[in-house]
Amino acid sequence: MNTLERDVVIIGGGPSGLSAARRLKAAGLSVAVLEARDRVGGRTWTDTIDGALLEIGGQWISPDQTVLAALVAELGLETFERYRAGESVYISPDGTRRTYTGDMFPAGERTEKEMLRLIGLLDELAAETDPAAPWKHPRARELDTISFSSWLRGQSGDEEACNNIGLFVAGGMLTKPAHAFSVLQAVLMAASAGSFSNLVNEDFILDRRVAGGMQQVSERMAADLGDDVVLSNPVRFLRWPGRTAQRTTA
Repeated sequence: MNTLERDVVIIGGGPSGLSAARRLKAAGLSVAVLEARDRVGGRTWTDTIDGALLEIGGQWISPDQTVLAALVAELGLETFERYRAGESVYISPDGTRRTYTGDMFPAGERTEKEMLRLIGLLDELAAETDPAAPWKHPRARELDTISFSSWLRGQSGDEEACNNIGLFVAGGMLTKPAHAFSVLQAVLMAASAGSFSNLVNEDFILDRRVAGGMQQVSERMAADLGDDVVLSNPVRFLRWPGRTAQRTTA
C-alpha cells in the first residue's frame, strides 16, 4: 500500500484535475494528483504516428471558452485558427461519399428537416438549463435517467437524423457513444456553449487549436506541480473513515 498525506488528493490527471490541483496549491494547500496512466492529459493526447502529429480527444477552443483561452496564454502556448477553406466530406449510412459546403449535411430534405427540428428541441432545453447548476432544471432527474441516444430516437424516427445529431456531442465533444451518457449531459454541453445550435456550428465550436497539441496544457500544468503528480497509480478503492479519505492501490 502506498500512503500519501495531503490536504487534498485528486484522482485523475486530466486538464480538470490538474487545474484544480494548481488552484488549490496556489491557495496554500498541499495536493497530490493520482493518475492511472503513464501520462497526463486524460482524453487529450498528442502523438506522432508515421511522422504525422496527431491529436485524440479534445482539440478545440471555442470563443465561449474564455477560461481555457486564458490558461493557454498563461502557460505560454500559442494557438492557431482552424483551416476553413475547401469542401467538407459527408458519408451517408449506405457508404456514399459526398463533398459539400455550408452548415448542413447533404442528408436529404426530410432528414435535414428532422435535424433542424431536433436542434430546436435541444436549443429549448439548453435555454432552460443553468450550465453552472444543471441539476436545477425542472426535469433534471428525467433527463439524467435516459441516454442521449434513446432520447433522440424517442423524438424522431429518422435514424440518419438521430445519428447525425448524436455525433456532435458523442464523437465531437465527449468522444464516447451517444448511449453512454444522458441527455442531461448533452444539454449541459449545449448550455455551456450558449445553445445546441452553437455546437453544430463548426465555425463557432471548432475555432482555434493549440500549436503542438492540446495535451501540452496538461503537461505544462503537471510540470508546475512536479512531484505532486503521481503517474501509473490507479486508485482502486477509496475509504472514508471519519473526516479523512484513505486510498488503496493494488
